[in-house]
Amino acid sequence: MIRWGILGAGNIARRFCESLAKEPDSVLKAISCRKEEKAVAFMGQYPAERYYLDYDSLLGDPEVDAVYLSLPHGLHREWAVKALRAGKAVLCEKPAALNRQEMEEMAAEARKAGALFMEAMKTRFVPLYGRLRELVSAGVIGEVTQVRTSLCNEVPLEKTRTTYHREPGQGGALLDGGIYCASWLEDFLPGQPGLKKIRAVIQNEVDEYVDAELEFGGKSAVLECAFDRKKPRRAVIVGTLGTIEVEELHRPRSMTVRVQGKEPQVVEMPYEVDDFYGQIHHFVTCLKEGKTQSHVMPPDASIRCAGILDAIRQGFQYTPRSLEVLREQEEILRFESFGSEEALRLGVTVAELAREYDREISVRITREADQAVLFQYMMDSKGPRNETFMEGKRQAVLAAGHSSLWPYVEHKLNGSWQEMFEEGRKSLPSGGAFPIRVGEEQVATLAVSGLHEGKDHELVIRALEKALGKKAPAFCWAGV
Repeated sequence: MIRWGILGAGNIARRFCESLAKEPDSVLKAISCRKEEKAVAFMGQYPAERYYLDYDSLLGDPEVDAVYLSLPHGLHREWAVKALRAGKAVLCEKPAALNRQEMEEMAAEARKAGALFMEAMKTRFVPLYGRLRELVSAGVIGEVTQVRTSLCNEVPLEKTRTTYHREPGQGGALLDGGIYCASWLEDFLPGQPGLKKIRAVIQNEVDEYVDAELEFGGKSAVLECAFDRKKPRRAVIVGTLGTIEVEELHRPRSMTVRVQGKEPQVVEMPYEVDDFYGQIHHFVTCLKEGKTQSHVMPPDASIRCAGILDAIRQGFQYTPRSLEVLREQEEILRFESFGSEEALRLGVTVAELAREYDREISVRITREADQAVLFQYMMDSKGPRNETFMEGKRQAVLAAGHSSLWPYVEHKLNGSWQEMFEEGRKSLPSGGAFPIRVGEEQVATLAVSGLHEGKDHELVIRALEKALGKKAPAFCWAGV
């Protein structure tokens, strides 16, 4: 019989207890939290033999074999290490650590103590996930070339304003939901992650939205997560022979397998008890067998997951290299000649590519010799407000002598465009306008308005690349 103790008696601990009650070889021995009334209320719903009002006392209880650690993210490393040193096995709620360095320290402590440590990555322990891995391993969809993941939730600010979810350092969508996405990438894409492109919304030093493109040894990945919007929550594994699309990637029960030349197959597999039970049963089995790590979610996998999030965070801050990328884009994307025909083709290209995005746009190309508008197109939802935005971005280009994103980034680096920011909407130091140059002369300005998270600038670059048949380096956008 495995005797459990719980560090932290919050909502996630309640879900754990509901599943633990179904595990025949386990018993809830003790809980710990800071407030007595909370501990008493918890035990009224989930009976345990005793409670403690400090975590050290629970770790000193000789009748506790294993600890479920459900404290806020920023406390995981400290109390996991203390639990391991106290000789306890540790099932640590995700994310196990804030970063790779912390996770490496925890793994080292587990090895030193000879104790079982496992991150509670529940996704890997539900029946559907096991079946999916069998299909991929059998080569049903061929060699995996890409994994796309998205876990976006609209989390009301008023409900989490005072919780750790929105505290700098331990809060944010990346740690809360992005870690599930990282687990998929870690399991199906070998190699070290490299950040190719990122869009992020950062508010008060907390990431509200992240959309990152990564590369793993020539294979690509997408990790998207959010606190500020709802989107389909799914994982897509792309292979050379087909794809597997999984709904609700953090608690999957259904997937669609598409293989070339065959009808799509929908596979549905219910949970065994619930989405928490599989990881608890696996952990208990490992303990009973004397194992010091899980073969499904070993510490090395948790280290790689933390490393993936670290790689993404590198794009949260602008560096001098950010300006170098913008300069390289302008150097590469120059025309040999530019007149009304080139403006028409470029404008149509922008409009066509815009259909791939989730919002509508307006686009304008202005000839700078006489301020004549060579091309303008407004999608149905756009109006005078977007005309104002496009003109503001154009004015930012003229003032900076670079794309409208340049003063925005430079100001973030050194505050050098304070006057432009103070002017408000007269000029817009944000992405979406780009100088059209023939040689060294700026002959026109392309401006786009309507998209978010730096996608205006991305759309502009994509259109210019297609029009010119050239390739420019991608810019990593971290918005505030």
